[in-house]
Amino acid sequence: MRPLILLSVLAVALYFGWKNATPPASSLTAAATPTLEELQAVAATVRADEVVMYSTTECVYCNQAKGWLRQYGFAFTECNMSIEPRCETEFRAYGATGTPFLIVRGHQMKEGFDSEEFLTALR
Repeated sequence: MRPLILLSVLAVALYFGWKNATPPASSLTAAATPTLEELQAVAATVRADEVVMYSTTECVYCNQAKGWLRQYGFAFTECNMSIEPRCETEFRAYGATGTPFLIVRGHQMKEGFDSEEFLTALR
């Protein structure tokens, strides 16, 4: 029984030592994170017809995505399914199931908004 307890304590100590020695994921990608100026420079190259966001009025994540896009000056076209039935028809034709759903220069983003995927789609 005693060796089992010792082994368990050792395993826990190794786990926490490894966890604390490994930098958090955010710091691993910090070097690749664009600056405000870089984001604004990219935003200046984007036309509203190149980014279409399918949203609903009550979608919290849609509001967050719109806020991010506006914060950095990205032009986009919103197609609000709560207001325009045509938007819901288009949304379903894409096979989308969740909002926000973005089409970026012809690229269908995965369900939801991810700034890294968004920036990759613009390249």
